[in-house]
Amino acid sequence: MAVQTQTIPQVEQHGGVHRFTIEEYHKVLETGIFEGQRTELLDGEITIMSLIGNPHRTIVSRLMRKLKNTLGDLYTFFSQSATQIAEHNEPEPDVVVAKFRDDDYAGISLEPKDIYLIIEVAKSSLSTDRNKKRLIYANFNVPKYWIANLKDLQIEVFKQPKDGDYQVKEIYKMGDSVTCEEIDFTISVEDLFKYLKKK
Repeated sequence: MAVQTQTIPQVEQHGGVHRFTIEEYHKVLETGIFEGQRTELLDGEITIMSLIGNPHRTIVSRLMRKLKNTLGDLYTFFSQSATQIAEHNEPEPDVVVAKFRDDDYAGISLEPKDIYLIIEVAKSSLSTDRNKKRLIYANFNVPKYWIANLKDLQIEVFKQPKDGDYQVKEIYKMGDSVTCEEIDFTISVEDLFKYLKKK
């Protein structure tokens, strides 16, 4: 039986750390070296993501349902889908709300200018989402970035991207409601996390 092999693409490197482009990243994925693992490309680094646990899955599902119930067909929604932010960045945000396209972006890449809101659901990835991903999204002018923080049961809101970072950070806790003005969407922190309350 013939065995098929694939090799990792050659990349030119002159000392230091090589930053993968999206094209190189896709070639690496084609080799199967990360088969069975969730990965994303952040600042040219291939990052292995944590497995999706029950609380994480629950919150993503609730967010998607509430967005669709509230906004209907006014926007296009993506969940845990690769998003090409720039040459060295292809994160997989938990939730993306983008400009409506009847074709759901078939055959074209979703670009930062199309995005109104990105939401990450985080516990073990909290540091990455608060720091590295925050700067990536801000640098490419994603207008609103939320973190649904499973550890502290709060929603962290970043807005007004300027000069590579968000100028405003707000934290919403139980009893608060959060609004994304760009899409006229409001959600209660209590309602989002009510099934995850600590007993």
